[in-house]
Amino acid sequence: MSIASGGYCSGSTSGESNIQKHHRWRDIIGRRLDIIIFGATGCAGRFTILEAVKVLRSYSWGIAGRNKQKMELLLQEIGIRCRKNLKDTPIVTANLKHKRSLYSLARKCRVLINCCGPYEAYGQNVIKACILAKTHYVDLCTESHFMDTIHYKFDELAKRKGVYLVMGCGLQSLPAEIGINFMKNNFKGTINSIDAYVEFWTKNPWVLGSVANNNVWTSFILANRNMRRFRRKLLPKMYPQAPRMNILSESDVIKGFCVPAPTVDQDIIDRSQLYYWEEKNERPIQYNSYLTFSNPAIAFLLLCWYFLILILTQFACTRRLLLNWPRLFSFGLFSSDGPMEENVDETFFRITFKAKGWDKNMKPIQHIFPASPDKILVGRVSGASPFYGIACVCLLVSAVTIFNEHSKLPHRGGVYTPG
Repeated sequence: MSIASGGYCSGSTSGESNIQKHHRWRDIIGRRLDIIIFGATGCAGRFTILEAVKVLRSYSWGIAGRNKQKMELLLQEIGIRCRKNLKDTPIVTANLKHKRSLYSLARKCRVLINCCGPYEAYGQNVIKACILAKTHYVDLCTESHFMDTIHYKFDELAKRKGVYLVMGCGLQSLPAEIGINFMKNNFKGTINSIDAYVEFWTKNPWVLGSVANNNVWTSFILANRNMRRFRRKLLPKMYPQAPRMNILSESDVIKGFCVPAPTVDQDIIDRSQLYYWEEKNERPIQYNSYLTFSNPAIAFLLLCWYFLILILTQFACTRRLLLNWPRLFSFGLFSSDGPMEENVDETFFRITFKAKGWDKNMKPIQHIFPASPDKILVGRVSGASPFYGIACVCLLVSAVTIFNEHSKLPHRGGVYTPG
């Protein structure tokens, strides 16, 4: 494992001798950086570094990965694009398969951002290294089963070590968590349920191309293989129960046709609601999310495709086919190259929240409310570049929040959701 500099040139800076350069890097090695982005040369890592140039201006940060040369070239490319001199950005070489290497990496920062997916395959060793090194951890995980596994295996140990492990800090959960907190703060009463309607669109629908790279597809396949609803079973039942919309139905909030969203945000929100119930004695909110389309035919085709993928993920032989041929089975939405930057910049999202409840405040222990909800509040969260723009900014802001405000966080460590 080593640390080196990357950027515009490989030589020493003007006016700096080799001895001075050696002492400068020895000082960097001797202290912890605020934040390190691990998986720098991957698709998610590349976009995260691009956003980090703006978000982490006031922090000491570095990048990590297997190939030092690729990381140097990446810093040079991003530096030219952002018109920033990134040659002094620390580079750490580390290998996912070497535990000692991961531990050495974790010791070099206070918060580690892990962009190396799929997390079910590679995430556990990184988390172990962070706990051992007493380094806080955030990631973009979308694998619900893996999140549950980490919570049950490492929550108590992380609390004892004073380490915060926050998983799923990307598009799949943070915008939804922000929307729910906004609705709670503005409802002025008791919320029984929230329905979320998710929309995506692009400026130029005729420009075809992938929206994400193969690692996201692999995570999607592994998540569906292990699909279980642990948290929903643990949540107390609240009455009246919020009805879930039909498999394909028309929305009464926005113009469009809805299908249940095959995303991990449902599980993450349930996990957050369980925390509020157990730790703060707050009445859990019943949450359902839907993907919305203007054309019912597209919604129906997506539903058929998803059920087919869900069936194929349950068998080893067909699952292997899905993993080996992502572009074919996803109709080009996922590829090894990842999305083109013009596709990223011209994609937008909007989540419309419909909260139902009552004007009066209820006691948390009151599971049953005799009257039907009599109050409705609608709110929206929207933005551009959802898959690798907003997602990467959310990830970085999560790391900064832990670094700056961990004294305000619950307990003194543990495994938590972004909410």
